[in-house]
Amino acid sequence: MGSTIRFQFSKGPEVRFVSHLDLARAMERALRRAGLPVALSEGFSPRPQISYGFALPVGALSEAEYADLRLSEDMDPADFIEVYNNHIPPGFKVLQAERLAEGTPSLMSEINAALWKLELPGMSSESLQQRWQKLQGEDKFVVERQTKKGSRQVDLLPLVHGLVRIEDVSGGAEVELMAAVGREGNLRVEEMALLLGFNQAEAVVTRLGQFKKAGSCYQPPLGNRGFTWTER
Repeated sequence: MGSTIRFQFSKGPEVRFVSHLDLARAMERALRRAGLPVALSEGFSPRPQISYGFALPVGALSEAEYADLRLSEDMDPADFIEVYNNHIPPGFKVLQAERLAEGTPSLMSEINAALWKLELPGMSSESLQQRWQKLQGEDKFVVERQTKKGSRQVDLLPLVHGLVRIEDVSGGAEVELMAAVGREGNLRVEEMALLLGFNQAEAVVTRLGQFKKAGSCYQPPLGNRGFTWTER
Protein backbone atom coordinates (compact mmCIF):
# COMPACT_ATOMS: atom_id res chain seq x y z
CA MET A 1 0.00 0.00 0.00
CA GLY A 2 1.35 3.41 -0.98
CA SER A 3 1.86 6.49 1.14
CA THR A 4 2.93 10.11 0.83
CA ILE A 5 6.12 11.39 2.42
CA ARG A 6 6.54 15.10 3.15
CA PHE A 7 10.19 16.06 3.55
CA GLN A 8 12.19 19.16 4.38
CA PHE A 9 15.51 19.74 2.65
CA SER A 10 18.23 22.36 2.55
CA LYS A 11 19.87 24.06 -0.44
CA GLY A 12 23.49 24.97 0.23
CA PRO A 13 26.17 27.14 -1.38
CA GLU A 14 27.16 24.42 -3.88
CA VAL A 15 23.76 24.71 -5.59
CA ARG A 16 22.98 28.34 -4.79
CA PHE A 17 22.49 29.29 -8.45
CA VAL A 18 20.51 26.21 -9.49
CA SER A 19 17.05 27.18 -10.76
CA HIS A 20 13.86 25.61 -9.43
CA LEU A 21 13.42 23.66 -12.68
CA ASP A 22 16.95 22.26 -12.50
CA LEU A 23 16.43 21.49 -8.80
CA ALA A 24 13.35 19.42 -9.65
CA ARG A 25 15.26 17.54 -12.35
CA ALA A 26 18.15 16.80 -9.99
CA MET A 27 15.80 15.55 -7.27
CA GLU A 28 13.95 13.29 -9.73
CA ARG A 29 17.18 11.80 -11.07
CA ALA A 30 18.25 11.10 -7.48
CA LEU A 31 14.98 9.26 -6.85
CA ARG A 32 15.74 6.94 -9.76
CA ARG A 33 19.33 6.36 -8.60
CA ALA A 34 18.12 5.58 -5.09
CA GLY A 35 15.66 2.98 -6.37
CA LEU A 36 12.90 4.32 -4.15
CA PRO A 37 9.35 2.97 -4.71
CA VAL A 38 8.09 6.15 -6.32
CA ALA A 39 4.53 6.34 -7.63
CA LEU A 40 4.45 7.51 -11.26
CA SER A 41 1.92 9.58 -13.16
CA GLU A 42 -0.09 8.01 -15.97
CA GLY A 43 0.30 8.75 -19.68
CA PHE A 44 3.00 8.45 -22.33
CA SER A 45 5.72 10.06 -20.17
CA PRO A 46 5.27 8.86 -16.57
CA ARG A 47 6.87 11.17 -14.01
CA PRO A 48 7.42 10.82 -10.27
CA GLN A 49 4.46 12.12 -8.27
CA ILE A 50 6.35 14.83 -6.40
CA SER A 51 5.25 18.39 -5.70
CA TYR A 52 7.16 21.27 -4.16
CA GLY A 53 6.44 24.37 -2.15
CA PHE A 54 6.98 27.86 -3.54
CA ALA A 55 10.11 28.22 -5.66
CA LEU A 56 13.22 29.64 -4.04
CA PRO A 57 14.74 32.63 -5.88
CA VAL A 58 17.89 31.79 -7.83
CA GLY A 59 20.92 32.76 -5.75
CA ALA A 60 19.22 32.21 -2.40
CA LEU A 61 20.13 29.50 0.11
CA SER A 62 17.58 27.62 2.19
CA GLU A 63 17.21 25.56 5.32
CA ALA A 64 13.51 24.99 4.78
CA GLU A 65 12.44 23.73 1.36
CA TYR A 66 9.61 21.20 1.26
CA ALA A 67 8.28 18.53 -1.07
CA ASP A 68 5.54 15.88 -1.04
CA LEU A 69 6.43 12.54 -2.62
CA ARG A 70 3.93 9.81 -3.39
CA LEU A 71 5.30 6.27 -2.91
CA SER A 72 3.87 3.11 -4.44
CA GLU A 73 4.84 1.21 -1.27
CA ASP A 74 4.90 2.32 2.35
CA MET A 75 8.32 3.31 3.64
CA ASP A 76 9.60 4.38 7.04
CA PRO A 77 10.48 8.11 6.92
CA ALA A 78 13.84 7.48 8.63
CA ASP A 79 14.76 4.93 5.96
CA PHE A 80 13.69 7.37 3.25
CA ILE A 81 15.98 10.07 4.66
CA GLU A 82 18.98 7.74 4.82
CA VAL A 83 18.54 6.30 1.33
CA TYR A 84 17.72 9.57 -0.41
CA ASN A 85 20.57 11.50 1.24
CA ASN A 86 22.99 8.91 -0.15
CA HIS A 87 21.94 9.82 -3.71
CA ILE A 88 20.98 13.50 -3.92
CA PRO A 89 23.68 15.86 -5.27
CA PRO A 90 26.08 17.69 -2.93
CA GLY A 91 24.46 20.86 -1.65
CA PHE A 92 21.09 19.27 -0.99
CA LYS A 93 20.25 17.44 2.23
CA VAL A 94 17.00 15.98 3.57
CA LEU A 95 16.58 17.20 7.15
CA GLN A 96 13.35 15.55 8.24
CA ALA A 97 10.41 13.61 6.83
CA GLU A 98 7.07 12.17 7.90
CA ARG A 99 4.11 10.33 6.45
CA LEU A 100 1.17 12.51 5.48
CA ALA A 101 -2.37 11.71 6.51
CA GLU A 102 -4.86 11.36 3.68
CA GLY A 103 -6.48 14.68 2.83
CA THR A 104 -3.61 16.85 4.08
CA PRO A 105 -3.69 20.17 2.18
CA SER A 106 -0.96 20.77 -0.38
CA LEU A 107 2.12 22.80 0.49
CA MET A 108 1.15 25.65 -1.83
CA SER A 109 -2.33 25.90 -0.35
CA GLU A 110 -1.02 26.11 3.23
CA ILE A 111 2.20 28.14 3.20
CA ASN A 112 1.72 31.90 3.39
CA ALA A 113 4.75 33.21 5.33
CA ALA A 114 8.52 32.84 5.19
CA LEU A 115 11.39 33.75 7.47
CA TRP A 116 14.45 35.13 5.66
CA LYS A 117 17.99 35.77 6.87
CA LEU A 118 19.81 38.61 5.11
CA GLU A 119 23.58 38.84 5.47
CA LEU A 120 24.45 42.41 4.49
CA PRO A 121 28.16 43.32 4.11
CA GLY A 122 29.10 46.90 4.90
CA MET A 123 25.87 47.74 6.69
CA SER A 124 25.24 48.37 10.39
CA SER A 125 22.38 47.36 12.65
CA GLU A 126 21.94 51.02 13.60
CA SER A 127 21.38 52.15 10.01
CA LEU A 128 18.95 49.27 9.44
CA GLN A 129 17.02 50.12 12.60
CA GLN A 130 16.73 53.72 11.47
CA ARG A 131 15.54 52.61 8.04
CA TRP A 132 12.97 50.27 9.61
CA GLN A 133 11.66 52.95 11.97
CA LYS A 134 11.24 55.31 9.03
CA LEU A 135 9.29 52.66 7.10
CA GLN A 136 6.96 52.13 10.07
CA GLY A 137 6.03 55.79 9.85
CA GLU A 138 5.02 55.47 6.19
CA ASP A 139 1.49 54.69 4.99
CA LYS A 140 2.66 53.02 1.78
CA PHE A 141 5.76 51.85 -0.07
CA VAL A 142 4.59 51.38 -3.65
CA VAL A 143 6.76 49.81 -6.37
CA GLU A 144 6.18 48.86 -10.00
CA ARG A 145 6.16 45.09 -10.33
CA GLN A 146 6.57 43.28 -13.64
CA THR A 147 4.36 40.21 -14.09
CA LYS A 148 3.37 37.92 -16.96
CA LYS A 149 0.29 40.09 -17.43
CA GLY A 150 2.26 43.33 -17.51
CA SER A 151 3.29 45.84 -14.88
CA ARG A 152 1.27 46.80 -11.84
CA GLN A 153 1.77 48.81 -8.69
CA VAL A 154 2.21 46.93 -5.40
CA ASP A 155 2.33 48.29 -1.87
CA LEU A 156 5.10 46.34 -0.13
CA LEU A 157 4.35 47.30 3.47
CA PRO A 158 1.44 44.84 3.96
CA LEU A 159 3.75 42.06 2.76
CA VAL A 160 6.24 42.62 5.59
CA HIS A 161 5.21 41.01 8.87
CA GLY A 162 8.19 42.46 10.72
CA LEU A 163 11.84 42.19 11.66
CA VAL A 164 12.61 39.30 13.97
CA ARG A 165 16.27 40.14 14.57
CA ILE A 166 18.88 42.77 13.63
CA GLU A 167 22.47 42.55 14.82
CA ASP A 168 26.00 43.51 13.84
CA VAL A 169 28.31 40.73 12.66
CA SER A 170 31.85 40.71 11.36
CA GLY A 171 31.96 42.87 8.23
CA GLY A 172 28.33 43.96 8.27
CA ALA A 173 24.91 43.17 9.69
CA GLU A 174 22.36 40.36 9.74
CA VAL A 175 18.60 40.73 9.56
CA GLU A 176 15.85 38.15 9.98
CA LEU A 177 12.71 39.25 8.20
CA MET A 178 9.27 37.61 8.33
CA ALA A 179 7.28 38.25 5.16
CA ALA A 180 4.38 37.06 3.08
CA VAL A 181 4.92 34.32 0.51
CA GLY A 182 2.46 32.52 -1.71
CA ARG A 183 -0.63 33.12 -3.75
CA GLU A 184 -2.14 35.84 -1.59
CA GLY A 185 1.03 37.94 -1.51
CA ASN A 186 4.74 37.48 -2.02
CA LEU A 187 7.65 39.75 -1.06
CA ARG A 188 10.51 39.36 -3.53
CA VAL A 189 14.20 39.57 -2.60
CA GLU A 190 14.74 42.62 -4.80
CA GLU A 191 11.85 44.29 -2.98
CA MET A 192 13.44 43.53 0.39
CA ALA A 193 16.51 45.36 -0.95
CA LEU A 194 14.40 48.39 -1.87
CA LEU A 195 12.72 48.44 1.53
CA LEU A 196 15.88 48.11 3.60
CA GLY A 197 18.29 49.87 1.26
CA PHE A 198 20.87 47.15 0.66
CA ASN A 199 22.73 45.96 -2.43
CA GLN A 200 21.11 42.72 -3.53
CA ALA A 201 24.21 41.61 -5.46
CA GLU A 202 26.30 41.68 -2.26
CA ALA A 203 23.73 40.14 0.09
CA VAL A 204 23.55 36.48 1.07
CA VAL A 205 19.89 35.51 1.38
CA THR A 206 18.72 32.37 3.19
CA ARG A 207 15.18 31.10 3.65
CA LEU A 208 15.16 29.88 7.25
CA GLY A 209 11.54 28.77 7.46
CA GLN A 210 8.16 28.54 5.76
CA PHE A 211 4.91 28.67 7.69
CA LYS A 212 1.16 28.63 7.74
CA LYS A 213 0.35 31.92 9.44
CA ALA A 214 -2.90 32.13 11.39
CA GLY A 215 -3.08 35.31 13.44
CA SER A 216 0.13 35.48 15.47
CA CYS A 217 0.77 31.73 15.20
CA TYR A 218 3.32 30.42 12.68
CA GLN A 219 3.21 26.68 12.03
CA PRO A 220 5.69 24.93 9.69
CA PRO A 221 4.27 22.40 7.22
CA LEU A 222 6.33 19.63 8.83
CA GLY A 223 6.89 18.92 12.50
CA ASN A 224 5.46 20.65 15.55
CA ARG A 225 7.95 23.45 16.12
CA GLY A 226 5.51 26.27 15.55
CA PHE A 227 5.70 29.52 17.46
CA THR A 228 3.72 32.61 18.32
CA TRP A 229 5.21 35.92 17.32
CA THR A 230 3.80 39.42 17.51
CA GLU A 231 4.40 41.42 14.33
CA ARG A 232 6.40 44.59 14.71
